[in-house]
Amino acid sequence: MKKISKNTKARAITLAAMSDPDNQPWTDEDFAKIKKFYRFGDVMPKASDLPSK
Repeated sequence: MKKISKNTKARAITLAAMSDPDNQPWTDEDFAKIKKFYRFGDVMPKASDLPSK
């Protein structure tokens, strides 16, 4: 049985994600946008807690 390295598996997963046009991997800009609003450990608001339109 041929042993596959972790790096090869990670590369295969990344290539599969990149080939899916409806579910692209997040970019650094995407992560920067959410970091402005939430930090690890923050409790996200429930929909019922948000002001109504």
